[in-house]
Amino acid sequence: MRIRRHWFTGLVSLAVIVFLWAPLAIVAVNSVNRNPLLARWGGFTTSWYHQAINNPDVRSGLRATMVVAACSTLLSLAIAVTGCLWWRRAGARGRRVFDGMTYLRIMLPEVVFATALFLVFTRMHFQLGTGAVIIGHTVWNSAYATLIVQARTASLDPALEDAAADLGANPWRVFRRVTLPSLFPAILAAGLLAFTFSFDDVVTTYFLNGTANPTLPVVILSMIRFRVSPEINAIGILVMLFTVTMFAVAFLAVSGAGWGARRSRA
Repeated sequence: MRIRRHWFTGLVSLAVIVFLWAPLAIVAVNSVNRNPLLARWGGFTTSWYHQAINNPDVRSGLRATMVVAACSTLLSLAIAVTGCLWWRRAGARGRRVFDGMTYLRIMLPEVVFATALFLVFTRMHFQLGTGAVIIGHTVWNSAYATLIVQARTASLDPALEDAAADLGANPWRVFRRVTLPSLFPAILAAGLLAFTFSFDDVVTTYFLNGTANPTLPVVILSMIRFRVSPEINAIGILVMLFTVTMFAVAFLAVSGAGWGARRSRA
């Protein structure tokens, strides 16, 4: 049976695509617009990218962002891997509690967690700054990392680990030579996604940053409060390219993990 296509469905789909991609196209065009006021097209130039790269605030924000993203990614992976290994051996009730706590961190709005962490840190007299931001990002990103690693953990064959143990390998050697290589594609994908989410985060960083050097998204937010310049558009394009690249690498890693799992079962 052939499904008939209605013109209204195609029109709505086209409108959705236009509304999704038109702002990005405008940002890309304005990033190479020579007119500093963006009132009209003033010619093509790449000087705004050069100005953005050499902006000291942008450089400082990028360094702070990379430090926060790297630290929160490592902590998120440690929580995800250890939690999933525990989940693998846990009982049914323990698994339900673990899954509920993981999904709860994803379903609740980020602003709720950011506000809660801000109140907790203030009550505990924990200094706001880079450390607090790293903790906040870890609370949020470890849930996504856990889901990715958990999906791969569920497909592991325990017979391989049992065989390694029967051949005389101790638990650490079994983990290092058998379990960890099997989890590596999922760990890589989870790390890339956690790094990307941390790199782009604004809400948690804004609540917990205190007087520390702001991250790049917060720097961009402070810059657009005055006016939207071509430099901001250039920064946005660079951040978008970085984010898309990280997501593409993560997607390829997840696809490779799934293909490897299917091949091992075959």
